[in-house]
Amino acid sequence: MTEDLRQQVHAWQNGEKIDAPLDIYRCTVLQEWVDYNNHMTEAAYLTVFGWASDVLFQFIGVDDAYRAGGSSFYTVETHIIYEREAALSDSLKVTTQVLDFDVKRLHFNHEMFNLETNERLSTCEQMLLHVDSKAAKASAIKPPVALALNALLSSHRILTTPPEVGRIMKIKH
Repeated sequence: MTEDLRQQVHAWQNGEKIDAPLDIYRCTVLQEWVDYNNHMTEAAYLTVFGWASDVLFQFIGVDDAYRAGGSSFYTVETHIIYEREAALSDSLKVTTQVLDFDVKRLHFNHEMFNLETNERLSTCEQMLLHVDSKAAKASAIKPPVALALNALLSSHRILTTPPEVGRIMKIKH
């Protein structure tokens, strides 16, 4: 890869102000992400959203040490909506809104924008399950991560829930 997509961010510290939405991921559309239609492939959209999720995890304290301790989040459901095309070398930003969480689950929505035009290109709603990776079963979110998620959720409550969240895919007659 021509750039490091695994961007590093600091972990949230108790009392730190949190942006609503969280705006901490940037990347540029790479050649290997562009298809025969001269725009970013659908798989590349998921790749970008995946990198943005990794940055979110760092921010809430789910880092290498957390995972080495046997805890992690696994994605159980993803809904991507493709609204606009991204082309080679476009600069992208992804914002994240935490919608809800409970003892074992995390629900959030990413929005991808063209950094130059600020046009929204795509959204990605995800549900994740916190797991004990050694026991291969769901487990409670650890207190420091739950504290960070609570702070994010409190900050993001001022945002309206995007209308596409929870949308069911179907042909309308």
